[in-house]
Amino acid sequence: MKKLLILALASLALFQCKSSKTTTATTLENTRWKLAEMNGVPVITPDNGKDVYFLLSDKKVQGFAGCNTITGSYTLSGEKITFNTASTRMMCGKEQMEIEDFYTYALTHAASYKIDGNTLELYEGETSLAEFQAMK
Repeated sequence: MKKLLILALASLALFQCKSSKTTTATTLENTRWKLAEMNGVPVITPDNGKDVYFLLSDKKVQGFAGCNTITGSYTLSGEKITFNTASTRMMCGKEQMEIEDFYTYALTHAASYKIDGNTLELYEGETSLAEFQAMK
């Protein structure tokens, strides 16, 4: 009985030492990435609007650019990335089209990326093109 009590207390002590904080690394693929910043300026989705985002899965990219949908492919090599995209060609309001033009520029000119927590940045050389947040 004494051994059982010692074993139970030891198990309890080990359980208490286990971290209660679970950290999940956000991965580039199979995560929906919402445009959060362009050129350091926050992107705010209007109340009645849709988020500008992309999703990478099985070497295919799909997303929404503010007015039009995008589809295509991507390649990865370490932290290097290239996109080959196409989109529908609807016209929308000036603000939506400015965001869309910037977003498509960022995707077509991106050469590398960095993920820090739930934040993804696309780069052209040393220049940050756009910042995205992982969507839940």
